[in-house]
Amino acid sequence: MSVVISGELIDGAGIPMSGCHIILKSRVNTSEVVMRTVADVVTGNCGEYCFKAQTGKYCVYLKQDWRDEYCVGDIAVYDDSKPGTLNDFLTAPDEGDLKPDVVKRFEEMVAQAQQSAETATESERQAGQHADAAARAKEEVKKLAEGVQQNADAVAEGKQQAENLASRVEDTAAEVRQDAEAAKKAASGAEQARADIDTALSATLKTANRLSELADEGEEAQQESRANLGLKSAATMTPQSDIRDRTEGRLATPGAFGFGHIFLPAERIRFNTEDDFLSWVRNATPGEYFVEGDSKIISGGVLFNGMVRIRWVEVCNNPPEPRYTAKAIIFYGINGDVYYNRYWTTGNGYLTGWENLKITSQDIISLLSGIAPGTTDGWYGAGSLVLAAYNGKGNADTDRRIKRGYSYPGSRLSAVEFMCYGTTGSGVGYNGSVSVYVRGSGGGMPGSYRALSGDGLGSAGSASVMIGLFIRIA
Repeated sequence: MSVVISGELIDGAGIPMSGCHIILKSRVNTSEVVMRTVADVVTGNCGEYCFKAQTGKYCVYLKQDWRDEYCVGDIAVYDDSKPGTLNDFLTAPDEGDLKPDVVKRFEEMVAQAQQSAETATESERQAGQHADAAARAKEEVKKLAEGVQQNADAVAEGKQQAENLASRVEDTAAEVRQDAEAAKKAASGAEQARADIDTALSATLKTANRLSELADEGEEAQQESRANLGLKSAATMTPQSDIRDRTEGRLATPGAFGFGHIFLPAERIRFNTEDDFLSWVRNATPGEYFVEGDSKIISGGVLFNGMVRIRWVEVCNNPPEPRYTAKAIIFYGINGDVYYNRYWTTGNGYLTGWENLKITSQDIISLLSGIAPGTTDGWYGAGSLVLAAYNGKGNADTDRRIKRGYSYPGSRLSAVEFMCYGTTGSGVGYNGSVSVYVRGSGGGMPGSYRALSGDGLGSAGSASVMIGLFIRIA
């Protein structure tokens, strides 16, 4: 049997969570669902959802875009559950808020027995009243019979009254028999209720006796019972004191070390500068943290507000020392930014620099055209393409060659442009003459470059240059 769960999924600001995955993971086996099966429902453009949940118990997770799924609570769906929203089921009282079934059944049977006993008592009282009425009617008949003998004129009337009273006696006797039958049935119901109570108490005592037996049988029997219940060693472990508790042997709680944790405003970590962030990273342990800062942490105007994931990427100390352990850092921004950085332990420790992991086609265009963010000179940025002339290793070099894949200093390259004569517009035409413009001597370019063309086929003397395609690498 299924129950309809529908509504709108919104965040704390009242904004619909569109395209969000609502994931139900079954916790128990039922007649409809097998334990550990997973159901996945995706919300619509306005956060709307509607699905039929089968009878059972589930852990509920949410997952949106690239974020990891996180648990938002447990729900229980019963045969008599009413349709409602996901919030209704998440906030409904759980089994810990209710009485155990055996106690509930015991109370129902006690109430039923009490009601049956009261019914029997009332029936017995009514039967006594009817018996008294019958006795009084009999006495009246006797008196009337005596009156007949004393007054002959009253015989006819007395006879009629006697017949009426006799009829009343018969009716009263019938009612007495019915009440007696009802009393018998009520007594039988009370007896059955008492039997049910005895059965329930017997089962309870058997359970208590079995628990006592398990305790007497020793640790091995207790371990076997925990394994049968799916608890194993977790039943004897102390839970974490908080999500950052790393005490060995502790039972992990939901959101351990920040993974899947729903952070509260008071749990945010604030940074004003990159030095503040570095000081924190030195002693940070693996996990996820909610951070907040301005655009000074990552260059390019990136708002430093979102999630930071820390990973240790080496094992070199026992016990581990955070400030002397290399770390990988990934930042997931509230505006969709994804950046990578590394903490290295040399000296007092430093950050290697932020790298954008979310590359778009526009980023590639900007990089190749030499206008990518971070360019510090008026020439070409690292990664940009340039058509240039190679001026040899020196001014006196007579064997000037370009070979693809080789590196060349920018100081020995000069910018190149081509020109040819012709008309434009309708009837366009060009002549075969092409001119080449090369930046004059001493007009080298900053940085280092790698050749993307050339195979060393030709050589220019000291009075010539070789033209090729290059990419700036540093």
